[in-house]
Amino acid sequence: MYGFICGNRGRLSAVLLGLSLLTSLAGCSTTAGIEAAGKTGWNQEGERILNKNVVINNSSLAGEIEVVDMKSALAGDMMKAQVSLRSRDRDTINIQYAFDWLDAQGMAVGGGTTVWKPFIVYGRETRTIQGVAPDPRGREFKLKIRETDD
Repeated sequence: MYGFICGNRGRLSAVLLGLSLLTSLAGCSTTAGIEAAGKTGWNQEGERILNKNVVINNSSLAGEIEVVDMKSALAGDMMKAQVSLRSRDRDTINIQYAFDWLDAQGMAVGGGTTVWKPFIVYGRETRTIQGVAPDPRGREFKLKIRETDD
């Protein structure tokens, strides 16, 4: 019995170390609290439409900020996105946002680097965030919104 315990002690330590590492990585997550996605499509008449999807990953943030509208247009051959947010709170809300751009096949365009930008929404205010695809292949966007660390 003693040999079994001593022989498995190394495995147990490795498992505990792995669990500890996973827990610490989860604490450093940069997951967006709210994701507003728009994808270019076409209806049966051949007209351009925007398929919209909002994903809530943080119910606390969703209690403060609401996605009220999403639009897109082509500016020349570049996709332009516009997302309107409304504060549900009376206080000023400091957030960060970032756009990810994808091509028609869902592949990242523009280098795939996420740049978070600060954004302030005052109490009960509606503000608009705009972005332009980094190149003409962009046909889908994902606006990611997260709380700041203040």
